[in-house]
Amino acid sequence: MRRRDVFVWIGSAIAWPITAPGAWSAGSPVKIGWLKIQGPHHTPDQLKAFREGMGALGQIEGRDYLLIERYGEDNEARLPDLAAELIGLNVRFILATSQPSVVAAARVTRTVPIIGRLNDDPVENGMAKSLARPAGNISGVYSLAEELTPKRLSLLKQVVPSALRVGVLLRDDWPSAKRAWQTEEAAATQLGLELVALNVRSAGDLAAALSEAGANHLDGIITFRNPTVVTNLKLIAEQCRKLGLPAVFDAREYVDAGGLMSYGPNIDAIYRQLARFAVKLLNGTSVGEIPIEEPTKFELVINRRTADAIGIRLSPDILMSADQVIE
Repeated sequence: MRRRDVFVWIGSAIAWPITAPGAWSAGSPVKIGWLKIQGPHHTPDQLKAFREGMGALGQIEGRDYLLIERYGEDNEARLPDLAAELIGLNVRFILATSQPSVVAAARVTRTVPIIGRLNDDPVENGMAKSLARPAGNISGVYSLAEELTPKRLSLLKQVVPSALRVGVLLRDDWPSAKRAWQTEEAAATQLGLELVALNVRSAGDLAAALSEAGANHLDGIITFRNPTVVTNLKLIAEQCRKLGLPAVFDAREYVDAGGLMSYGPNIDAIYRQLARFAVKLLNGTSVGEIPIEEPTKFELVINRRTADAIGIRLSPDILMSADQVIE
């Protein structure tokens, strides 16, 4: 992965009001803010994994910390107000569960620590001076979403050797979209594939783009992670299955929803990993001194029921290499 030491703050589109971190009483449970773009019933195992990680480090909920949860209910625009609400409640830090949540919290404060799952390159987008020493108020686990897109494309080609044209569900106004496209296009050239950009900013855009897959002669689908794709994951998985489109995603939640295949970090493991960041903050370490880490566990998940339903024959080799096969 790239290592850069250029310090570039987030562009002028993001406002940076200074916010004091607030006060909390010594000896009382420390408040931790949990900020999520979806609702509380979306991937609840992530919150469970964080709690497990805290428990493994000797931190008992109710005695040592309190989780203050706020959810955007799939509405990205709500996140800055929710982040401000958490800060108003004197949270010690905010755990932001996705790139939109990180960005929203960063719009509200430059002083309250923010840790979370960073899907976009944090140095490239100006959130950190370097991975080894972020220097600002943001740290966490960089999930390598962009770097792993070529691997997902190669998996699609492996399960559909005859594929020639692949649709890419993306949002052209999302900061990482252009860079991710360049990375993926280079990989597609090596695999003899042509990419077709499917710009989607709403559920309606998604339905329309996927319904035109036949007219566009698409042989498969991949996605670039952004709020539209994340909050409509069930729609994407269901439509791809209905239309017989093989798709490779970046997280197993799509496969659980009926998608064909995913390759990426084990998300629950990331939240256990983030518990270590939390404990460091609780012990007084400055967030700017906590290195941004990479995931510790990656997984290939395959939905065999979906493969059978859309007529994809999976080779023994790819089934053997899978971490989990949903039967």
